[in-house]
Formats: sequence, C-alpha cells, structure tokens
Amino acid sequence: SLFLSLAVSLLFLSFLLLSLSLSSLSLSFFSRSISLSFSLPFFSLSTLSLAFSLSLHLFLSLALSFLHYNLLVHPDFTSLSFSGSVQIEIDVQNNTNWLVLHSKGLNITKATIFGHNLTPFSEQPLPVLYNPPHEQLGVFSSRVLSTGHKYFLHLEFNAGLSEGFYGFYKSTYKTSAGETRVLASTHFEPTSARMAFPCFDEPSFKANFTVRIRRGPEFISLSNMPLVSVSTNEVNAAVFEDQFSPSVKMSTYLVAFVVCDFKSVTATTASGIQVSIYAAPEKWHQTHFALEVAVKMLDFYEEYFNIQYPLPKQDLIAIPDFQSGAMENWGLTTYRETSLLFDSLTSSVSDKVWVSMVIGHELAHQWFGNLVTMEWWNDIWLNEGFARYMEFISVEATYPEFKVEEYLLHTCFAAVGHDSLNSSRPISSAAENPTQIKEMFDTVSYDKGACVLHMIRHFLTDEVFQSGIVRYLRKYSYTNAKNQDLWDSLSNVRYLYAGEHIDLTAMMNTWILQKGIPVVTVRRNGPYLELRQDRFLKTILPSDPHCFLWHIPVTYKTDASNVIYRHMMTTKTGSIKL
Repeated sequence: SLFLSLAVSLLFLSFLLLSLSLSSLSLSFFSRSISLSFSLPFFSLSTLSLAFSLSLHLFLSLALSFLHYNLLVHPDFTSLSFSGSVQIEIDVQNNTNWLVLHSKGLNITKATIFGHNLTPFSEQPLPVLYNPPHEQLGVFSSRVLSTGHKYFLHLEFNAGLSEGFYGFYKSTYKTSAGETRVLASTHFEPTSARMAFPCFDEPSFKANFTVRIRRGPEFISLSNMPLVSVSTNEVNAAVFEDQFSPSVKMSTYLVAFVVCDFKSVTATTASGIQVSIYAAPEKWHQTHFALEVAVKMLDFYEEYFNIQYPLPKQDLIAIPDFQSGAMENWGLTTYRETSLLFDSLTSSVSDKVWVSMVIGHELAHQWFGNLVTMEWWNDIWLNEGFARYMEFISVEATYPEFKVEEYLLHTCFAAVGHDSLNSSRPISSAAENPTQIKEMFDTVSYDKGACVLHMIRHFLTDEVFQSGIVRYLRKYSYTNAKNQDLWDSLSNVRYLYAGEHIDLTAMMNTWILQKGIPVVTVRRNGPYLELRQDRFLKTILPSDPHCFLWHIPVTYKTDASNVIYRHMMTTKTGSIKL
C-alpha cells in the first residue's frame, strides 16, 4: 500500500507538471528513499501548496545532509511565549528546490537561504508551506540548490510555551511562602524538538548545535554544553544572552535547554568531568546524594565501556512538572523531582535505590543512545533496553548493599506478564508516525529488552559481552546503528556454545523479531531429557496460525557432578542424553 500510494502521488504530480508546462519539482517522499528533482522556471504559491500537500507520504530528503544548527531562543514569561531563530548549515548532495523539515505549532515569520559565503541566495522572502498532518514545512527556492554546495537556511519563528510536557514547556513550583515561580524546560524525545525550533527531527539526522538563550537577570539558563559567554542585549540591557559551546554531533531529540532560578551543587569525577545537580532553591539540600551517585556512575561507566565521557560537564536537574521519570539529554539530563532528590530526614531506603537506578539509567544513555543512537525508532530498545539493564549492572557495582538483582528479577517477571498476552508485540516493531513511535516506549522495549540482554550476557559470558558492546560503541560512535550491528559486534569473536559455533543473528532474531516468550517442558525418559517449547500464554487461544519457535540456550547440571552443561534448543522438540 505504501508504494501504491507513492505511485499515485508521483503520477498526479507528473500530470500537474505537464499541465503547468513545468520541467522540474523537487520533492522527497516517505521511507527516506525516493526523491524527484526538476528545475522549476516559475511558480505560484497556490500551485506550490497543492504540490506540497499532494504527497501523503512527504518526508525528509536524502538529498541533504545537515551539519550545524545555530539556535537562538528567547522565552517571555509574561506572555508565556517564546521567539527565536535557527540557521542550519546544509550540504546538498542532489540538486533540489525544496527544503523539507519538521515543524509543529511554530509560526515561521521569515525564511531565507544564504550561500556558503553568507550572501543572500534569493532577493525575495522565500515561501514557507505547511503540511500539518505530517508536522512538516517546506521552503521553496526558485533557484536550484546545487549538488556539492553548502547553504545556510535561516528561519525566524515564535510560538507559545507548551502547556503539556513536550517541546519547550512551562513549569511552575511554589515557595514555602506560597509564591508561584515559573521556569521553562524542554523535553524532545521522541518527536518534539520540532515544537521548539524547525529541524530535521529524525534520529539519523545528527548535527552539531550551538545554542544561545536570552533571559532576564533573575534567571539562569542551562543547555547541553558549558556556558562560554554572557552578553547584554543591544536593544534591552535587562536581557542577557547566554552562549554555549558547540555540541558534539547528536540527534535533535537530545538537544535541551532550561531557563530557571535554580541552585546547584557541584563535584568533579576522577577524569575531570564537572557534575552538577540543580533543584529549586528550597530543595537544594536534597541534591547531595544524587551528586554522589552521578560521580560514581560516570567513573564506573568510563571504566566499563573503556570510552571517556565525551562532554566536559554533566548537569542533572529536577524539574517540578515532568511526565517521564527522566530524560537523557546529552550533558543536561532532566528528572522528575522524586527521581533525583533525596531527603535524609524523610526519604526511605527504597527512595535511595530508586534515585540510584534512575541516575544509572540516564547516565548509561550517554553512551547507549547518545554516543550511538538507533537508526530508527523501531529499534528504540537498543537505547532503552540497554539503559534499563545497565541500571542493574551499575548499581550492583557501585552500591552492592542495595542487592538490585532482586529488582532485575521483578523486571523480568513484568516482561513475562506483558509478553504472555496476545496483544504484545516484537521488541523491534514498525513505527512510522509520532503516535506509533511513542507507543514503542513500553514494557517490551525497556523490560523485555533488558532481560534479553541479561540472557545474552550469561550466554556469551561477562567478558565476551562486555568486549562486544565496547566494540559496538567504538565502531558506531556519533552515528546510528541497528539490531544487526549489535549482533555483528557481539559475535565478532567466534564463540563456541555446547561445542558448536553459534549463529548469534539467527538466535537473536527469534527473540527480537517475534513477540512472546517460550515455556520449556522437560520430561525424564530413562537416560534422556525430552524437551518441548511452546509459547507461554496466560490464556490459551483455540488456534494460533503462527508457529512460534525460539533458539533457547539451556543450561543444566545433574546430581552426579557440579559441571554446568549447555544445550542450544533450536527445534520444537529435542532431547538431551544425560
């Protein structure tokens, strides 16, 4: 149906071009694989709007690569709105007239394209066309953007601060005196960076970001990178402009900025990374345990992954209004207050464990998810499953007294409970639109993903597993990866299991690409153990046309010795001779 709709769209556009005696139009279509380029001698805004909206699957172009964003944002807490501008450096790889990017709820007030020497590419303001159902806008240039050249797309915009918990949104807290104070924070994962600035809002479109924030003197601003300069506004001396260092190459959903009046506590890791915990002024005394945990965790991860944390600082901030438990923005992780703050007088031991595990999760993301990002949201488990599993590994290493192996057992039982329903899904599932993408952040991606990794770790041994993921992180640093890339990294050193070479890809596809989990029934028959695998379901269906089959690593030992034997079960039934 996808290619049929594409064909219909292409056919309709062909007729449109012929009827207008046009020879070219540049459009990009869904699936990031189809692009048309023509050279348009003239246009009308109505014609362009029609052409832009005709493609039901219009998507971002592969004709472009995106190098750098220069972003300016100015929140106004009186009108609860913000304004800003973004200048995107673009490398054109195929001739095009169109720049298609994501935007949601933004009012674009000006669009300009500059050449590589920052001279205007067009003498007139460029038309901006909107495709709200796909959360996209298109900027059209009558002059062709040529292959091999660099251009700068400059957009000015404004919008209201979001009332929800996504995009650039308003948050509030009350002081002990009853005063309500306002701050503004971001939450972009998975598809909400487009609510704060126009961008190419997909995980594979990585770029560097230079962020500038304008604010009043009563506030501070934070972003992914360290603050490098503060200047006063030329028009209004009461407005300060904070400029932050250019970021490392990263996806748009990891960009973050906060404008608030918080206070912080700071320490330094063994490798010199500055770690700071931010909270509302009256909760500053609750930040010290989080600081201790964050420093320990960063030291642990640098040693475990054998890759230095790539930024000069790591801020952790407690946001009063926050929907998720936390968010791994690179260098500026944001948390619900209960996931970061610990009061030694009123908090419980379980609160201490929770704070430790959430921090462990988010800091694991600085490598799994940030340094190496899944290619597309269907493999979000590569981010979340790893981060969930690294919670247990990191806390077990840094706070063994918490005995988090019990929490891992509960996590796996939760995964089993969810996966024993026929409404479950494979760990890696198709997700194309924002609604489908948000649905991927569930028990399957987090908990089942973590438990499958636990199985792999003990299947391969700790040493092979650790060296494999280090190889994976090194090979795909600052880029994107998919399932197969992980299996290739883990199986790079050929591994013998039960005396045989194992096809790790074939094994793991049975766990990642199909839903459900197996239950193995074992019966003793003389000197043999007879095995049978079936899908475990809470309710037995009268008939299920799908034949579920897993490659199951089985370990066992007998009362005759302490030797652990291994068997790979790859068929519906099998037997083991004792």
